[in-house]
Amino acid sequence: MTIKHIASALGVSHSTVSRALNDHSHISADMKERVRRTAMELGYVAHAGARTLRQAHARLIGMLVPDVMNQLFAVMIKVLAARCARAGYQLVLCVTEDDPEAELRHVEALRESRATGLIVVPTPGVLSKTALLMAAMPVVQFSRSHPAIAAPSVAIDGARGIANAVRHLADLGHRRIAYVGLSTALSNGAARADGFTGALAQRGLKVEPALFHPGGGTIEYARSTTAALLRGARAPTAIVYGSADLTEGGLESLRREDVDVPGHVSIIGFGDPGWFKLMTPGLSTVGLSLSESAEAAISMLLRQIEARETGSPLEPQTSLELEPFLILRETTAPPRAGD
Repeated sequence: MTIKHIASALGVSHSTVSRALNDHSHISADMKERVRRTAMELGYVAHAGARTLRQAHARLIGMLVPDVMNQLFAVMIKVLAARCARAGYQLVLCVTEDDPEAELRHVEALRESRATGLIVVPTPGVLSKTALLMAAMPVVQFSRSHPAIAAPSVAIDGARGIANAVRHLADLGHRRIAYVGLSTALSNGAARADGFTGALAQRGLKVEPALFHPGGGTIEYARSTTAALLRGARAPTAIVYGSADLTEGGLESLRREDVDVPGHVSIIGFGDPGWFKLMTPGLSTVGLSLSESAEAAISMLLRQIEARETGSPLEPQTSLELEPFLILRETTAPPRAGD
């Protein structure tokens, strides 16, 4: 169904129908009403692609994430969708699975669709062409950042969160503290690993290579690494995990090995999905300002978009790190005598 079908039904020119649908001031209110009513009766839907070609950009905001199962990204998507709707934008979600080629294809598609702006969780190996495409549009990096992308970022200070966890365990008397974290190829993974090693140094403790595992982000990685830690010659008295998925995998391994927590080993997770507090014992963890970080990212992007549309100067935007907080429940305790 096209504009010409509406024009034929009303006995008017297709240009009149086009102007009526676009609320042109030269078209009478009566004609606009007749056109809209006929369009509805005939099932006419405006062609979004054609409309976009007449505009400098479409009212689309893209979001690139490595996966949608991660709690942080799930909250981000929910907050972003709500803010986009209120501001008159449509959210387009793209999943990269941390593949730089997939990331490039998504950014190319969003550029071809004339998307207004982009929030991206960058892959570790951002391609130069991807960075070049992003440079031509408003962009905010989220959770991670990449030096090739010339855009501000919003993240949660994971380094501080991990450091707080280590200091708490050290103050309880733990000396063999293990870390199971994200790959240091990721900016947030590197920061969290630095937070761990820095906090150990502050408490006069050395990093034991056998207890330091910043190598992956999957549940399976945490399962196998935790099992190996528990069976090692110098098993840890405490374990800190560097993501919610890693926490989940570690807990599965601890349950499979029938380990007493916190009697045999203390645990501090990362993030705070609802089921963490429902565990018995309740899981101590690094809490994250999820909604606040998501709101900050979309607000930062919308300010960029408004500045471009109005031609007004944009104040220099610095990257933002929100502070995490330690949630102490029942999975931490002093080490057993002799440990």
